[in-house]
Amino acid sequence: MTAERQFVIHLVRVFFPVCLDVLAFYTSLFAAWYVRDGLLPLLFSGLTENFAFGMYVGLWWVPVTYVSFNAYTGMYSARLPFWDDTRKLITSLTLIMLIVMVIVNIGQMSAEISRTILVLLWCISLFVFPIYRLLGKKVLFSFCVFKTRALILGAGNTGRLINQWLAREKSIGIEVVGFLDDDRNKINTTVDGKMVFGSICSYAPLITNMKINTVIIALPSFGPKRISTLAFQLQLCIKDIMIVPDLCGVALLNTELLHLFYEEIFLLKIRNNLKFVKNRIIKRLFDIVCGIVLLPVLLVMLGVIGLLIRLESRGPVIYSHMRIGKGGRPFKCYKFRTMVKDAEAMLATLLQSDANLRQWQQHYKLTNDPRVTRIGAFLRKTSLDELPQIFNVLKGEMSIIGPRPVTEHEVETYYKELAEACFSVLPGITGLWQVSGRNDTTYDYRIRLDNWYIMNWSLWLDIVILIKTVSVVFFMKGVR
Repeated sequence: MTAERQFVIHLVRVFFPVCLDVLAFYTSLFAAWYVRDGLLPLLFSGLTENFAFGMYVGLWWVPVTYVSFNAYTGMYSARLPFWDDTRKLITSLTLIMLIVMVIVNIGQMSAEISRTILVLLWCISLFVFPIYRLLGKKVLFSFCVFKTRALILGAGNTGRLINQWLAREKSIGIEVVGFLDDDRNKINTTVDGKMVFGSICSYAPLITNMKINTVIIALPSFGPKRISTLAFQLQLCIKDIMIVPDLCGVALLNTELLHLFYEEIFLLKIRNNLKFVKNRIIKRLFDIVCGIVLLPVLLVMLGVIGLLIRLESRGPVIYSHMRIGKGGRPFKCYKFRTMVKDAEAMLATLLQSDANLRQWQQHYKLTNDPRVTRIGAFLRKTSLDELPQIFNVLKGEMSIIGPRPVTEHEVETYYKELAEACFSVLPGITGLWQVSGRNDTTYDYRIRLDNWYIMNWSLWLDIVILIKTVSVVFFMKGVR
């Protein structure tokens, strides 16, 4: 690659994301102005159309401030998964918009600049900016700009997990070229579609010949001394090094890295957010707001779905079953009835089949369960059967997001030493299990996901799970 081409690519990598953010700002601004001056006056007669769009175009300092803030915090050069990138975008958008609101109020500019437009601008920006950023990265990747070539040291389980993650998180822009591993049986073979080129010590010529920019050390068995020596040697010939620490199972999302310079070591400070009262209050407020918003939907559905249930089979519309909640306390968990009236009696007969018994013991449910009614099958596929649990949320027995509500039998059979952690929070209508494969996962994996959620909880994680739940329900992913 010529020096001129490298310079052009560098300019594109620097200025394209900046131009995209400016375009996203003015797109959001025009949409906010149109809603305020074009649509809202049609709905509310007291509102007038007296805000000229040209006045807002002159607010050039807003996108300049936003772009400068992102450049200072390294947003334009960072390689982050989509949801982490979106969280940082929303944080910077919110901060800049608060600054703008303060300036408008202090400068007494509210006569010329509508605060309604500014609020709408912020709301619309939360959707427009991440979409533009995602599409922009796809454009850059299609021209092989912003992509980096990576080599993974270690073709074992850890290295394979990293390869799978990078293949899934395409927005990071790291392309795995292959592996290096000291296992002779793996050399010159493929692992997950990637070639194992040679042993660990053969990295130097590969980095040069294959134009590698990033090396990922996925060698938990090496030990800290060998990892440290290898990382030092790699730093002399590579731009970026990533090291996968041997910390599988440790809570990672709420961690802080502390550097001990004189000792030449670092500490990982791990925080359990749900141990803080303020975070439990925030989570409860999130539940109440979501519950109140969804309550009108539930009341409408209650009438429509209730009529359909009663037309197909006799019995109550809402079914309640005892589940174990926070602190091991039992409570009545509500659902729309999806089975025939004598479902419990039928279950004993069905479990006489060895195949059904094995499936019940593994998943605690049956594929093509004959007890499920036609409307019940539809409700289960769309997860609408769980809507009545909003009543449980408002009563304080459940949360919108949380571990699955389980029976006492499930606790005794499956949870064992993880029971204390899983029952330290309220069970949820939806959770990490529902958006991670749902019925396509094993029961043990569901329990580990619930435990991981509790240890890594944040409000942003709840928001991401809620958004992903909509996608899972709409496309009926993981439904049997």
